[in-house]
Amino acid sequence: MKKIIPALFVLVAAVLAVIFFSRRTISNTNISELPSQVTTDSQENQSQQVSQNATIIEDNTPTSFLPLRNNETLLSSMGIDLNDDTFDDEILIIKKSSSPNLFIVIGIYNSISKNYVRVSEIQTEITQFRSFSYNALDVTGEHRTALVYQGHTEDGFSILQIYFCQGSAENFNLQRIGDFKSDGTIFLQQYDRTDTYDLSQSSGKSFPVWVYSSDSSSGENSLSQLQTEYDWNSSARQYTQTRQIKVAGRNLTAKELLRIQDGTVETFANYLYGLWYQPSSSKEEMRYVYFDYATSEIIFIQGDSQEVYTWISSSLFKNGIYLTTSNISIENLGRKFSVTLTDIDQIRLRAYDDVRMNIKADNLWDGQYRKLNDTKSFFATDDKKNLVDEITDVLKENQNWYTSDGAKFLFDEKKYTIATDTLTENGFLAFAMIDGKAIIQFNSKQQERYIENSYIVNFKQNTNTITLRNGRTRTVVEADKNTLILTPAVIMASSANETSGKIITLNVENE
Repeated sequence: MKKIIPALFVLVAAVLAVIFFSRRTISNTNISELPSQVTTDSQENQSQQVSQNATIIEDNTPTSFLPLRNNETLLSSMGIDLNDDTFDDEILIIKKSSSPNLFIVIGIYNSISKNYVRVSEIQTEITQFRSFSYNALDVTGEHRTALVYQGHTEDGFSILQIYFCQGSAENFNLQRIGDFKSDGTIFLQQYDRTDTYDLSQSSGKSFPVWVYSSDSSSGENSLSQLQTEYDWNSSARQYTQTRQIKVAGRNLTAKELLRIQDGTVETFANYLYGLWYQPSSSKEEMRYVYFDYATSEIIFIQGDSQEVYTWISSSLFKNGIYLTTSNISIENLGRKFSVTLTDIDQIRLRAYDDVRMNIKADNLWDGQYRKLNDTKSFFATDDKKNLVDEITDVLKENQNWYTSDGAKFLFDEKKYTIATDTLTENGFLAFAMIDGKAIIQFNSKQQERYIENSYIVNFKQNTNTITLRNGRTRTVVEADKNTLILTPAVIMASSANETSGKIITLNVENE
């Protein structure tokens, strides 16, 4: 019995030892496996992230169903039905190692073999992809798709070409129906079409092409332009000229033109720097555009709203510059503009069509703009438009004017009439520019007069402060051409000085 009890203790101790070491081994085993499981999960997550990133990269990288050749680099691709057979075909924009030019490659879908066949190739004169745009759309209104591309050459010319794509992969034919090149702007003028067109119940209005070019007959330094319209001619199956308008421009001296356009983007951009306004816009909806090349910004302003664009790239053409921009709020919204010099302090701005976008003829920002601040500082010259000419133009347009005390002024060519409750005065007018000031003289036929002989005349100047998107402010001084300020003056042989007397304020009659 005495021997049995120690033996039991030894047995129990052995069992406990086995259990202890077994648990420790199991515990160590679990601990050693835990990092392995975590690592596996992490690798799976990383693998998923890599896969997602790869997908994102692939989404931003152009792909092609057509195989590329060894010397070709794909820049862009688009799937669209070119030959109207209800199957999407493919347009590729490529560069070749053997040429600086961009190429358009057309692939037609073969529904029998179910693959894409390379059928045609167009070598463009365009080298920079940023200036290039293309699309396929119905330009003729006949429910027929056309390939349209446009861009700029290295020497500043604008290009736009239009093609019909006909036939299947076996008998494909490419017909060029529009071929335009100019030292100015070219744009495709797109319209809204009718509901019956959208329902394929009727044809639509064709989209004309406008070509702006220099008028060589007006002299080398002239800003005169020819604006030529081309439209679809269904009989000739081509775009043909329908009208041409000659727009007379100012003849700048060679020195002036060289100061603005010396062949560098920086010089023309420095000329544009600052705030410009659109004279044709109403006072309540005045439109402005602010150019700042140094900060790569272009800001369009109307009332309290602003559109801010990043100035991405530029290329010069004769008497102007092309601008490629991107909306600062919507990064993938790109816009292209042409800015054409029409006078020392005047430009014409146009959002010329990126054919991927439907830019209508009545685009909000299109039109003529004048410089608000002192453009003359760019030239360091006193050569400015005659204020007398501006005033006489306004008087021709608006004959009836009123003062605050109820006097009515009627201007008719070189005559004037003033009517008040107590008198009527009439006589002759004379204008002059003296010492840089606009002078108006009244030669009355009556002894009893309402007005004095000589006045310095100017438009009322309204000062406004505009806050730009970047927080900076600009003080804007605008001429109110509905209000004339007449300040009594003493006229000398070569000077005109203000004198004491009643200042007369004339306002256009409110109809």
